[in-house]
Amino acid sequence: MKVPFSAFVLFGAALLAATPALSLPLYASREGVVCQTCHVDPNGGGIRNEYGFSYERNRHATEPEERWASMTIDPKLNDWITLGLDVRVLYVASHVNGESRTLSTSTFFPMQGQVNLAVMPHEHLTLVASEGLVVDEPGFPTGYVARELYGMIEGLPGDTYLQVGRFRLPFGLRQDDHTSFVRGPEFLPYDSQKPDAGIEVGHIGGEIFEQLSFTNGTLPFSDRAQTLAGKVGIATRCIQLGVSGFHRYAEDVPGHFDRWGIYASKSHGPLTLLAEADAGTNDQPGGATNLRAMFAEADYRISRGVNARGKFDWVDRDRDQPGDWLRRFTGEVEWNPVPFCEARFAYRYNDGSGSIYQEYLAQMYFPF
Repeated sequence: MKVPFSAFVLFGAALLAATPALSLPLYASREGVVCQTCHVDPNGGGIRNEYGFSYERNRHATEPEERWASMTIDPKLNDWITLGLDVRVLYVASHVNGESRTLSTSTFFPMQGQVNLAVMPHEHLTLVASEGLVVDEPGFPTGYVARELYGMIEGLPGDTYLQVGRFRLPFGLRQDDHTSFVRGPEFLPYDSQKPDAGIEVGHIGGEIFEQLSFTNGTLPFSDRAQTLAGKVGIATRCIQLGVSGFHRYAEDVPGHFDRWGIYASKSHGPLTLLAEADAGTNDQPGGATNLRAMFAEADYRISRGVNARGKFDWVDRDRDQPGDWLRRFTGEVEWNPVPFCEARFAYRYNDGSGSIYQEYLAQMYFPF
């Protein structure tokens, strides 16, 4: 059965639907900090802390603007409850090279509508819950609701933390573009969009961080919990560098699934460079499949609230099968016209595995 090309584009849009509140490594690199500087979750994304809220209010800067100096809005309902809301709408159009000039896809898509709640009974305990809109069918492969639910204890011996519940796995850079091949189903053996249930321990202090999680790797009760993920690295104003790994021994779909990688970012003035290179093996009864994936990105801050981006994505889904690769070139401009509002315009050129197509995207995002 031939699957319409538009279905693939809509599937890509659906992958973006549960994108969490922005946690771009771009901003961490520019400021020389880790993701938890702005977010409650050590892996980034989701509800922001006071610093992260201020950073959004200042249009991705640490210094306030005179124009918005009188803004007194505060997401804290009281001293121990914080509320957040993220709304994102995408317009996507595309066409396949060599076919009709008519657009294969032209649609508006409500990508994200997510309410975030953080309760902090005292400085060492935070409870977090999020609820996202459902990606309605028909038109998308599956319905999806973004739900994170965890408790986190900080200030344990050795300045460590313990996270228990449903959360995102600590592997690689936490990108907001989850169609990037290093975070997508073309390479990963799990859905990076969805939180997994389990525990995570880690240490994030000074310039060095370490994180390790033990989770189900699948739905509860469908298999024994045998999934490990983790990363270790340094985060300074000079450079950010990390290595990460993932291992799952699965019995429901028999096999060993392993991934490992390295990532780095460097900022100099208005220019920021980011890159990640990963590899992995799916070792199953029918044989082993070796995979590779990478991305490289350059960002240039034109002015406060205006950023230009160029990005290259590549994946080899089976090193033993010539031609089983995909690559994508992206050009993008982001504009923050007012606090808590981001407009993004992007062009993507995709090719590989005998197909070439182009995408045109416009997105409005309201992070609060």
